[in-house]
Amino acid sequence: MTENNQSALFERFELDGSMSLSVNSNRKLKNIIVKMFVLADLDESYTSRSLVPMVLRRGTTRLPDMQALRRYRESLYGCTLGSSTIKVGEWQAAVFSLDIVNEAFLPGAESLFEKGLELLRELIFDPLVEDGAFSADYVAREKDLLATNIRSHIDNKDEYAVLRCTEEMCAGEPYRRHEMGSLDEIDGIEPGALMDFYRDWSSSSPLALYVCGDVDPEQVREMAAAAFSFERSEPKSLSALPAAVEVGQVREVREQFEVNQAKLVLGFRHGICPGDDAYEALLLLNTILGGFSHSKLFQNVREKASLAYSARSWVERTKGLLYMSCGIATENYEQALEISLAQLDAISEGEISDGEFDASLKTILNQNRMLEDNFPALVASDFIWRLHGGELDLAGLRERLERVSRDEIAAAAATIRHDTTYFLHS
Repeated sequence: MTENNQSALFERFELDGSMSLSVNSNRKLKNIIVKMFVLADLDESYTSRSLVPMVLRRGTTRLPDMQALRRYRESLYGCTLGSSTIKVGEWQAAVFSLDIVNEAFLPGAESLFEKGLELLRELIFDPLVEDGAFSADYVAREKDLLATNIRSHIDNKDEYAVLRCTEEMCAGEPYRRHEMGSLDEIDGIEPGALMDFYRDWSSSSPLALYVCGDVDPEQVREMAAAAFSFERSEPKSLSALPAAVEVGQVREVREQFEVNQAKLVLGFRHGICPGDDAYEALLLLNTILGGFSHSKLFQNVREKASLAYSARSWVERTKGLLYMSCGIATENYEQALEISLAQLDAISEGEISDGEFDASLKTILNQNRMLEDNFPALVASDFIWRLHGGELDLAGLRERLERVSRDEIAAAAATIRHDTTYFLHS
């Protein structure tokens, strides 16, 4: 079944096996970009779910090691394969990527895209199995790599401070979990148990396949249906969208660490998701608050008061959170906190200059237009909108942004509640 909306960015199909297909037919592209999202709740298995895509990319039944995979990819004109894990609200998704040259531009390269889709299917659903389990060697190597990747976030104190603020703010909520998993759980993962987990997850998770390129959507549908035509279990339902969480007394968390620069992170809740009436006002609010160098945080905390080496804000749009972050000297904590909070209060009271408003609107409209040609980011944005029950419409989003008033931005700011203050210092 397809949705016939001529202005839509993607043409939609529903395939067997609980798999949706979204196709963007764009003649600008000389290659074809494919992404498969394998969805699940962000539950206690989040570390195993992060490890599985890393093990899968080491080899398949037909191509049992990375050398064999590389040789075969070279025969497909050097196509690239990748895998990662992301967090979307209180859901987790493994993302498998294929980037392959469009055979229309290569005389004599018939069935190239078809072979690429088959390779992607193999990578996800036909792994190398040894004695009924994943290769013990592959699992051991990828466990070490996953642990190294997680430690790299700890070593980056900016990322670590945001991670810790999130863990404190969302304690008891699934969102506290990092998409890459937990160091404490890696050692206990064994190849056999990981294979059991993988079989259950891959056979029953909803699938979302995206294809971008100069392609015929109907032909893509036929190829995708053929490549992924295998028996799957009844899909498990995903949890509902995150419920609004009431904010009580502001939590203050201080931690000591050997750092050259203290990190102040403020966590807020807004509960606004893509498609909500206040969504566009929220985007503009954040741009005015701390999205760019013209924003209030940068100008007042860093430039005028000279309190911070860096000062910014950003919106987490899948859980309903907003963050402010400053890199400061430890002794400037109280003053930086006071001035940072004052910027949000000023917006809620309508203190938005013409320069701030115009620069923010221009910046966010330019970002929106650039998204049309950034196909990996376009796919990610559409995926988020679809999960929230909406439809990404960039032209419509621009129109709505241009209609947002200062009063609506102030009203959105007034709904934001300060939840947690996290301070990392030496």
